[in-house]
Amino acid sequence: MAVSVVLWDLDGTLIQSEDIHLDSIVHACALHGLQLETPLRLPPGLDGPGVYRILFGLGPSAPLPSTYHDWYGATVEYVLRHVQRAEPATAAVDFCKWLAQQGVAQTLVSNSSPPILDASLRHLGLRAHFHHLCSGDQFARGKPEPQVYLHAARLHGVDVKECLAFEDSLNGVMAAKAAGIRVIALSDDENVRRAADAFIPSGDAACWASVRRKFESDFDWEAAPA
Repeated sequence: MAVSVVLWDLDGTLIQSEDIHLDSIVHACALHGLQLETPLRLPPGLDGPGVYRILFGLGPSAPLPSTYHDWYGATVEYVLRHVQRAEPATAAVDFCKWLAQQGVAQTLVSNSSPPILDASLRHLGLRAHFHHLCSGDQFARGKPEPQVYLHAARLHGVDVKECLAFEDSLNGVMAAKAAGIRVIALSDDENVRRAADAFIPSGDAACWASVRRKFESDFDWEAAPA
């Protein structure tokens, strides 16, 4: 089955914004009386509740206190102030623009908040290329749960088998796979690569060219390896 919809992760996939997000967490925690050692290290691809529960010592299913919303709002506000200094992931951005020229529908699927999704795409000059912005904030649990990906497919009115995702984190790959969506990892992490259907190493122009040829030939992604 040929791909009719491409679903993109944002942070680490289209834009190199991970350090800004980590800085935002340090900033928000300081406002709430928690001083963190820097540089902060967290597993990539966590949603806001997941980060908060880890840093404030809550269990993975513990109810979030009322202070969570103020804390999360502070992280969002920080990222929005600093997103202009984030660099594009050039190869992925170029491929996104090429897909738009071919008329392929594209949607953003991310654990980041809707204002960050919109601001980041505008910073990259990509906002007009995306039909929908799907945020993990819309659901009780973001990635690695599949709901945000399933929601994206429903918005396009297509079967998940017609979708292809690009992800850089294990949580993101797991979410796409749990939704039944094929996923290409943009990562040099072996665990992420093994979990995905295919991967593109950093700076590998030949791999991007191969994916482009598959789109040009209406490649049957379901019947053959990516």
